[in-house]
Amino acid sequence: MSSAPVRQVSSLFKIGRWSALAFGLSYGFFHARTLRNEAAARHTESEYARKVALIEEAKKKYAASQPSDGSVKFNFDDPNFDADKWAKHLESQFK
Repeated sequence: MSSAPVRQVSSLFKIGRWSALAFGLSYGFFHARTLRNEAAARHTESEYARKVALIEEAKKKYAASQPSDGSVKFNFDDPNFDADKWAKHLESQFK
């Protein structure tokens, strides 16, 4: 049996192959990192949108649970009591 002759490959071709491999690995690494960051940003945005939707839903439920007959209740013991608002309410009742 005779063995097939070994072809000599030029150094430029070998360098080109190794360069292409290195370029492909580095491109894959950076591309994967970019995709991972974009996915994390999308996840963060979707979580924020979900929380905003929950807050809006809670506001609607709270508004629905409040009396809508126009009666206003004032808590005089509340430290945030607004006397001007109370006075305007009294004025509007007696007009």
